[in-house]
Amino acid sequence: MASGKAILGGLVGRFLFREARVGRVRELSPHFRWLEVGGEDLRDVEWSPGDKVQVFLPGIGMRTYTPLVWDSMLGSTQFLVYLHGNSPGAQWGRTLKLGDRCQLFGPRDSLPLDSLEGPVVLFGDETSFAVGHTLKSAKVPSTDISRVFEVSSATESLSVLSSLDMGDACLVERRPSDAHLAEVESKLRTALQQHGRANLVLTGRAQSIQTLRARLRTSPIPFATQKVKAYWSEGKVGLD
Repeated sequence: MASGKAILGGLVGRFLFREARVGRVRELSPHFRWLEVGGEDLRDVEWSPGDKVQVFLPGIGMRTYTPLVWDSMLGSTQFLVYLHGNSPGAQWGRTLKLGDRCQLFGPRDSLPLDSLEGPVVLFGDETSFAVGHTLKSAKVPSTDISRVFEVSSATESLSVLSSLDMGDACLVERRPSDAHLAEVESKLRTALQQHGRANLVLTGRAQSIQTLRARLRTSPIPFATQKVKAYWSEGKVGLD
């Protein structure tokens, strides 16, 4: 049965959503698909790195993604879809094909990366690969960016990240009971010490962010700013 939000979205969508169609699809790995969508509604749109876009899934409701880039002159944007489990978003990503219609809401502010000045140290997971990529469009030199990701498969993730020109990211594979977060903490500390008063950006799984923030407070390292954006949380569906 469709949710109340899905029904409401279907009724008012024609007034609020941007219409687009899938123009290109690339299978990057078993769990990642790259896609480009375009249309007249995507022209002359203001977009900033870190902004979010919500995709309307008929009968389900909204699911949130971070565009990799946005070309307001051509009227196109690109997404990296993580195909994890059997969630509605994953099923949508698996079944998309050329010419399919997409209804988008946004872009809207989510994680304002354009406002950052100086080096950036980013933590996240597979859901954060897109925001890691948008740093390339921000005002931060590539030499001043460090990315640390917790991942299920380092081999698969490295292949995907390399295709997006982020092959220098530090990858830590997940282990039971979050034992791997000690290694993540160590890599974050090393990156913060290397850059000096960097902007720390924590994204991805809410539980990992909470644990890392607590660990980093035990022996603080100076940093310029801290931005936090959880993209998902265990036991919750459709976290914005």
